[in-house]
Amino acid sequence: EPNVPDEVKANVLSAHGCTLVRTCGSGDLHLVSIPPGQPMEEAIAGLMACPDVNYAEANGYVYATFVPNDPLFSLQWNFQNSTNGGIHMEKAWDIVRGDPNVVVAVLDTGIAYEDFGPYRMAPDLAGVSFVPGYDFINDDDHPNDDQGHGTHVTGTIAESTDNGLGMAGVAFGCSIMPVKVMDSAGSGDHFAVAQGIRFAAEHGAKVINMSFGSSLDTRTLRDAIAWAYRQGVTVVCAAGNDYRNGNPTIYPAAYTQHCIAVGATRFDLRRASYSSTGFFVDVVAPGGDTRVDQNGDGYPDGILQQTFSGNPAEFAYWFMQGTSMAAPHVSGLAALLISQGVVGPDEVAEAI
Repeated sequence: EPNVPDEVKANVLSAHGCTLVRTCGSGDLHLVSIPPGQPMEEAIAGLMACPDVNYAEANGYVYATFVPNDPLFSLQWNFQNSTNGGIHMEKAWDIVRGDPNVVVAVLDTGIAYEDFGPYRMAPDLAGVSFVPGYDFINDDDHPNDDQGHGTHVTGTIAESTDNGLGMAGVAFGCSIMPVKVMDSAGSGDHFAVAQGIRFAAEHGAKVINMSFGSSLDTRTLRDAIAWAYRQGVTVVCAAGNDYRNGNPTIYPAAYTQHCIAVGATRFDLRRASYSSTGFFVDVVAPGGDTRVDQNGDGYPDGILQQTFSGNPAEFAYWFMQGTSMAAPHVSGLAALLISQGVVGPDEVAEAI
């Protein structure tokens, strides 16, 4: 109550086993701790029964509620939606948005990450932290994307977020290392991939995303991934899109001891019809289904990110589907976990 002497206040708290923590400006509002083990309701009732106490209640908590201002974020049903929540990115961002010291290497067709020759940086990647990478197709220091796949994949991991443009990325506070291991036709070989894996691990990558697959099991590929794992790198691989083609085992996803293999789901959380299955699939993530519009937003239920088709200087927002689109959700999540202090690929995989 107003104007209660400090001595009386001290006696009230002492009688109820409470300890004064802080006093608010006017001197009539106090934060107190209750005796260890005492039920909150019991402590409140005891204080409320005292004539010198105006009211007592539990001290509630507040949490930052981050919703990015990217205008197309509402179309990213895979991140957040009102039906099933997607992967609940808004809650995750209230905890962590990524540490730039955590590097995700994207082994792919390259990334539209710089203005160089005929290539341009994708406008919605302008705020992304990039670290130096390498082009193992052309053997140079400019792993630019000449196909579009790698740029789309990168957008899901770390698209510039809350920049008033386009859409968001899972771990937009982390850094990206572009490593080109596939050509303009979207194909590469195991030797180039092995080079890319070793380069990424040797140059500080904590996560490697590989949104590609092969039906061939080689020691070259297997040993490279095992080596990266031993260096403490979390390796994330697409499980493949071959369910309707006999559902073969896909590599490197099938190297189960050393990587996380990611299958694909649709908006309704069911397996996408193309997504491979088998002993090696560890987890599923949104991969999309461009044949349907299950959420009724007027667009196909693909995964939306900025990329290009044909001309690497002309960008648009493309709905794409596949386990290639699912894997970067998991790579982004791995990067957020590492940003929070989860150390080592086994611990990251267990958390996921």
